[in-house]
Amino acid sequence: MNELLNRLAEDHARLARLLKLLEEMLDRFHAGDEPDYELMCELVEYMLDYADQIHHPTEDLIFERLLGQPGQGHDVLRRLMLQHNALGQLNRRFRESLEGIVHEEVLSREEVEQQGRELLATLREHMRLEDEEAFPLAAELLGAADWVELLAEAPTTGDPVFGKSDPERFRGIYARLKEELRG
Repeated sequence: MNELLNRLAEDHARLARLLKLLEEMLDRFHAGDEPDYELMCELVEYMLDYADQIHHPTEDLIFERLLGQPGQGHDVLRRLMLQHNALGQLNRRFRESLEGIVHEEVLSREEVEQQGRELLATLREHMRLEDEEAFPLAAELLGAADWVELLAEAPTTGDPVFGKSDPERFRGIYARLKEELRG
């Protein structure tokens, strides 16, 4: 793989880790416990911030380049690009519900959980399609010159959790990740 695909694959591995954490908190929520809602909000905020501002625009550049070539996979690429917008909407809706809970609004637990589960399932399926279909297609069809141009065009801001960190904004995520490393 090349630098850009490696970065996207690393992003997916990191996001899968955070989705597992979010799923564990949703399981606690389902069991009637009170999970760390502020940490849940941070996780969703991270997904909105990094995925919607850096990760998805980078993928869209690659997918647009592939769509400009004759060949296979165009339906999957178009579907993935449409899902980027839909994922942002799912994230925002779930974040608003979580923030409502933090601000003591009365919300249906079932609806909030359903929103979280839908987000998890959609993200996991989306990443699976990219990893198994779109990224291999890009590796096969794009040449060295394409990758140089795409790397120059791709957003370069660092990952606020796993890269150039923002420990104030995402302190709950940092604390949880440090706990995992110790345990």
